[in-house]
Amino acid sequence: MTLGCVAYIGPGGGVTVGALLVILIGGLVLFALGFIVWLRIKRFLRGQGKAKWGLKLVTQLVALTALLSVFGWMAQHRAKKDRDFGTLNSVVEALSGFPDMFKQSVEEVQTLPQTFVPTPADFAPVNRLEQDVLTLTAYSNAQDGRTIAVRNLRDGQELHRWTLPDTLGPLKPHWRVHHPILLEDTSVVSFITNRSPLFRLDAASNLVWRQDSLSFHHAINRAADGSLWVCAMRWERGGRHIAYRGRYRMGDRTVHFLDNSVARIDAGTGHILEVHSMAEMLMDNDLDHLILRSGDAQDPLHLNDVEPVLSSSDHMKQGDLFLSFRNLQCVIQFRPSTAEVMRVIDGPLAAQHDVDIVNDSTLVIFNNNVQENNGVYTNKAHKYPVSKDQVEVAHYHSQITRVDLGTGAFTPLLPALMAENGVMTASEGLQEALPGGRWFIEEQNSGELWVVGPEGVLYHDVHASHHDGHHHLPNWTRVLPAFP
Repeated sequence: MTLGCVAYIGPGGGVTVGALLVILIGGLVLFALGFIVWLRIKRFLRGQGKAKWGLKLVTQLVALTALLSVFGWMAQHRAKKDRDFGTLNSVVEALSGFPDMFKQSVEEVQTLPQTFVPTPADFAPVNRLEQDVLTLTAYSNAQDGRTIAVRNLRDGQELHRWTLPDTLGPLKPHWRVHHPILLEDTSVVSFITNRSPLFRLDAASNLVWRQDSLSFHHAINRAADGSLWVCAMRWERGGRHIAYRGRYRMGDRTVHFLDNSVARIDAGTGHILEVHSMAEMLMDNDLDHLILRSGDAQDPLHLNDVEPVLSSSDHMKQGDLFLSFRNLQCVIQFRPSTAEVMRVIDGPLAAQHDVDIVNDSTLVIFNNNVQENNGVYTNKAHKYPVSKDQVEVAHYHSQITRVDLGTGAFTPLLPALMAENGVMTASEGLQEALPGGRWFIEEQNSGELWVVGPEGVLYHDVHASHHDGHHHLPNWTRVLPAFP
């Protein structure tokens, strides 16, 4: 099921298109009534037939009162469900409920940030879980702050919560706390996505450290030595903003673009241990031509995951990083110790995200399977008619793609189930392996969470919020093997 579409109103305002229509209709009705009243008052003040106009006004008021009385009587009986007015039932119910709809829609536009997603009225959750599935998640709480929680999908219970302290500074409504990671002492590390700081909270939500020297985004994962690898961007020198750090020339044209970095952070102190520029990595390994593949000249790389190798094998060495680049449509195996690119994994991937190491020779990648511009034509100059003889290529859905590093084979897992259930997220999204060949899936854009396996769909639900009719937008949920 695909959840209702979302319109963006101002900074941080995510609202349903239905709400916008209700407000538009309500505004038109109020405008029309105001215009009619203004015309009549204008005529009266000009003295145009005051006596005749007064009699006409009284007649109209009597008729209006009678009409409202009949409507009120019908609405009362429809509320009690003790009378049937045939085809007028839907009209009476719609009109009587319109003020509440209008009020709710105005409140939605004014208050709800992008961190909440409309839940369709016909959404039917599924929960056939017989074993606990513990997740680490982050969401916007009722106090306009942010909460990180250990949540059991099986029963919806929260086993522990961390609340971001005020010392981290005021948060704008649409800012997201992203991809939290749990440490052994029940502290957590997370970050404000595409911003700073990266921070660590102890079990009681006290701030242990904060790191403000970089802008952090997308993913954070643990290395074998306990340090943390994070996707990052460097601040502009002397400022607190990112800038175009990359540059190349095509003939007489100079193109400036956003560079990405990976940073290794000391988990105990928050100190930066090393930073690697992705543009420099490509250039130093004679792979800079990959930048020209991207359809996004401003953001040609779009690093969205960093997965450290925890133990060595024939296909990888402890300390290597598997890096996912959405706009390069590939995953790169990078060795920070020597600054070498060991492998470019380039196959049937499209705008992919999360890359995970399954074993010493196998990866799984969340393949979003979307066109980079989401099917929007970039060439506006030419418009062609739709042919009567079309070639139907495919019906794409997001996939969990297994990659065999030994053979180079790409295999989609549970493709029929993914297609049948319409699992699709144009951006973000991830998978986590569970016992028994099962998978946790975060369908991020819609906010839907899944547990699927050979036996079918075991779990399909959303994280309900304190706003009626809306659920939380997930922020890269992490599956935990146990807690505490």
